[in-house]
Amino acid sequence: MKHNQPLTIGFLVVLILTAFTCSKANAESKQLTLAVGLTLPPYNIPETDSGIELDIVREALEPKGYTVKPKYVPFARRNLELSNRKVDGVLTINTDSGIDAFYSDEHLVCQNVVVTLKENDLTIDNVQDIADKRVVAFQDATIYLGKDFADMAKANKKYKEIANQSLQINLLYGHRVEAIVLDKNIFYYLRKGNKRVDTAQPITMHRIFKPTPFRVAFLNKKVRDDFNEGLRELRKTGRYNEIVQKYLFQKHGTGE
Repeated sequence: MKHNQPLTIGFLVVLILTAFTCSKANAESKQLTLAVGLTLPPYNIPETDSGIELDIVREALEPKGYTVKPKYVPFARRNLELSNRKVDGVLTINTDSGIDAFYSDEHLVCQNVVVTLKENDLTIDNVQDIADKRVVAFQDATIYLGKDFADMAKANKKYKEIANQSLQINLLYGHRVEAIVLDKNIFYYLRKGNKRVDTAQPITMHRIFKPTPFRVAFLNKKVRDDFNEGLRELRKTGRYNEIVQKYLFQKHGTGE
């Protein structure tokens, strides 16, 4: 028995070390590196590693023990990051992206809109209704919003595009333009933080463009399934809306 004791102790040590190693490996596998290509507030905010999308993804995965580490990359490089397995998934993606992965349920819907001041009482049912208006859109809107919009913009001498979307808020509420074109949630987010103009003026939001749903693409099917389960729970409990409202909430009336 004395001769077997060292072997028994050694075997126990090996078991303990193996269990510790497996536990450590499992813990490490719970950290997910996700490629983020659309670093546009309020959806994703690199400076604080937060935003509507990032918060939703984090909180959907959290109950299963996952942590999320965002990796900010140029939008066009996301496919390569995933195909080379440098990341575990990609945010803000569609099933027609060409990426071979496991796609989640729709977790985010973006919608470009036309925003006008309510006092102007403008009826806008299609892009031709702004063909004679002073319009400021986001940069490259003519690329993303379709041929009809591009044709209208080309013919409208009062149409402009600007990169700094905060200026769109100033121009609209300052009565410098009649309409602005931008993403609905970006409008609310920028308006919330604007202190330069009277943003209490009621507005009308014209939804003449189709909304665009987005998903998350994962390399691992189980992670995708866990995410979908967490996402359903966020919606069921109302937490999903709480996350969105945290970035967009307004204390004053808006007419919307």
